[in-house]
Amino acid sequence: MMFRSVALFAHVVGMLVLFVGLAFEWLSLESLQRSYPAPAASAIAVLRALPRYMAGAVALIVVSGVYLAARVGVFDLGWVRVSLGSMVGMGILGGPVIRSQMARVLRTRDDDRQGMPSSVRIDASHPLLRASLRTRVAVALAIVYLMIGKPDLGESLLIIVAALAAGAVTSVPLGRTEIEHSA
Repeated sequence: MMFRSVALFAHVVGMLVLFVGLAFEWLSLESLQRSYPAPAASAIAVLRALPRYMAGAVALIVVSGVYLAARVGVFDLGWVRVSLGSMVGMGILGGPVIRSQMARVLRTRDDDRQGMPSSVRIDASHPLLRASLRTRVAVALAIVYLMIGKPDLGESLLIIVAALAAGAVTSVPLGRTEIEHSA
């Protein structure tokens, strides 16, 4: 009984770390899109460190989630399968899909004392980074709903599709971009 409680605690902590990591990624990219030079070095340092923490959070979520699902015997339920598949999808969206664009952001050097080079703002403002991040946030929130509501397979898939759509729709820039505002 105590090991189940520890696994559940680990699962919740993993989710909290995941959401904190997503928030730090969002804030770091937003600060790099601004023309302020001071936060550039710290934002890039945060973005460099995030993959280790995010990987640890996902590992904690998956290992504890698999244990809990096996212990309770719910692997056959739709929401469990959809949640696990969605976690894999989040990993792909946060890894291989944005790897080259994120590498461009992380290679940036803050040598310009008068302000960040415009290339940093352009790289950090790339639509793929915005779409990936917002979609991962929407899917993560949908997974939390799946864990609470425990819907059947059809409803679970519908919820994830809605989250993907919400992530995509909120990624479309409305009006002028941040780079145009700072120019």
